[in-house]
Amino acid sequence: MFQAHEAQSSQFQVTKHAPQTIQAEKVADGVLDHASDRISQSMGNDKGSTAPVPQLTRLIRDSRGKYMFIGDSANLAFLQNIRRLVEASIGTCAFTEDPLRHMMVEDIPQPQGQGHWLDSQRNEAVLKPTLEEATALIRQYMFTTNCVLDLFDESDLLAYLPQWIDGTSDQTDSYGSIYYLVLAIGAQTSAEDKDDLAEMYFNHGRYLTALLYMEEPSLLSVQSHVLIAMYMLGASRRNAAFMQLGTAARAAHALGLHKKDVADLFAESERRTRERTWKVLRVLDSFMSSSLGRPYSTSETRDTTKRENYSAAVNLCSIFEHIETEVYAKRMVSTEAVQRISKEHRYWTALFQQGLKEDGISPEERLPGGLPNIGLIHLKEAYYWSIILLTRPFLLDYVSVSIEEMRDSNTKTATHATRSSNQTLVDACVDSAVRSINLLTVLHNCKHVPKRLPFVVNSVFVAAMITGIAFFGNLDRSFPLKKALEDAQAALRLLSPHDTLAQRHLVIIEFLQAACHIYIERRDRQKMVGHRRAIGSIFGVLHEQQNISLASSSARPVMESTSTSSDPVAREIDNSGQKSLPGNQTDFKPYETTLQSTQFPGQSPWISEQNHGFTLTEGANDMPFGGFEAFSDQVLDFSPRTLWFDTYEENNPLWQLQGFLDSSNPADMPLPEL
Repeated sequence: MFQAHEAQSSQFQVTKHAPQTIQAEKVADGVLDHASDRISQSMGNDKGSTAPVPQLTRLIRDSRGKYMFIGDSANLAFLQNIRRLVEASIGTCAFTEDPLRHMMVEDIPQPQGQGHWLDSQRNEAVLKPTLEEATALIRQYMFTTNCVLDLFDESDLLAYLPQWIDGTSDQTDSYGSIYYLVLAIGAQTSAEDKDDLAEMYFNHGRYLTALLYMEEPSLLSVQSHVLIAMYMLGASRRNAAFMQLGTAARAAHALGLHKKDVADLFAESERRTRERTWKVLRVLDSFMSSSLGRPYSTSETRDTTKRENYSAAVNLCSIFEHIETEVYAKRMVSTEAVQRISKEHRYWTALFQQGLKEDGISPEERLPGGLPNIGLIHLKEAYYWSIILLTRPFLLDYVSVSIEEMRDSNTKTATHATRSSNQTLVDACVDSAVRSINLLTVLHNCKHVPKRLPFVVNSVFVAAMITGIAFFGNLDRSFPLKKALEDAQAALRLLSPHDTLAQRHLVIIEFLQAACHIYIERRDRQKMVGHRRAIGSIFGVLHEQQNISLASSSARPVMESTSTSSDPVAREIDNSGQKSLPGNQTDFKPYETTLQSTQFPGQSPWISEQNHGFTLTEGANDMPFGGFEAFSDQVLDFSPRTLWFDTYEENNPLWQLQGFLDSSNPADMPLPEL
């Protein structure tokens, strides 16, 4: 089941300019100002050409205070984008002024007694569990990690288990690290309180890995480091998991696991083991790269679309990789790229049921005994997440235009066709988020839900951010966003007692929901004022001047540069007061930024000055939904254009609009529903 081979190492280094978080602490002696000047010059010399991509590193502090890199596809980068849009819409609030907004919150392991955990493992004997206890933990491991950690067959693990526990075979000692790490993940995810037992097994398992498999790569080395990475993901230690995954990827390349023709040289049992190990590496690498925005450690050389031994998980990883390389690595997204990748989505859904068999996933929503099918949830959540990653730039663009329309009611000219031409992509993003949240309703009434599900927590958080920002595009008139946001919070609340990331994400989404309530209240109040103005034109208005003077004396403007209306009633809406934050939320100085978004009057914070000709349509916020179904059989009508990535800093927009020469490029059929 496990075999060994030779080693190879690799070194990664990232050196770029400092981000705005460093500038907030006044370091680097003005390097950022110089970089920003060069960016402005390069973007402003020729407004008709494509702007070069600024080479700025996006850094964020971890829980220990060190700076860590995050990319454009990262959840935290997307969260920062949302904060900028929310602040442009309603001003500062608890969501935009979160004290931890410039931090990457992670769990920090507590020291155990005196000395390092490696020293303690040398002298302390770790007792093996009984056969019954080990069997239960192995089954818990298989149940929780289905689809994402398909390294072994349960029958194989149980077959060698008695020999390993009794110590009657020297061969079983060679993969003792595997058993300890598998038991650790089983105990970590158990619904019962077995955290101490999980930590003990984990420490001994990684001690054996360091002792036996750190210098010479082998299948055991790759599998052990993958298991360590998975445990650390469950423990909310993403950077540590990223390092372990990198070690596993280097060892896998040294063994030739990335080449199918190399695997075909071996006997069937080892060939299958090598293929499964590579598949797990791809799954974890896709997850880590997309959620953190970091480069892939692996690259697929196989034809993942072949019907022979077709794996839905492996093919979906290729789709994620194409999104990263064709969209986020280039820092732009075009409708042509969306069309190419959407074809891959349609092919994937067509072979979805066939791929489940190869991945060992049951097609039923519930397993025998009423347990939720975690493997199926993992796979479907990943599918919806890939659609969100691909289409969320169009959603951000749509919301930014909607916010600008609300802020400047005088800018209402005819661009309805431009704004609605990518409506299907916007709707697909929101629809995928709603469907992703709906998948998790099966967990609410189950008694034995695993208490740590890092892949599920990530999907819920991403989907909740989409549903939250969709309110600011008035998409709650087309989708059940309120219920989806509440269900997302319920799912995070279910997992938060034992998961640091779930706790943090729950706080963020609660802040976002409060911001949505503020926006809805102001939007409805503005609509009500319009109705009252129409009524007053017929029947007159009583005490209007008195009410307006009282409101004007107590109101505080949210954004001074956007108050352009001469109508006193409109100013009453635009300049409504915003409550200040409690002292414990504003006194957090080290990570606060002093930068403000530089905008021209009446200009969207998401559209560069070279694109200020992008106009709006009266009544665009009230566009009918038209019975849209994101995955029905219809033709997408795109306006051919490209959204360019800009810097992560707050003083520059992240997305810029660039036009295409050809305006007649319709897409193929939209994405089908699972």
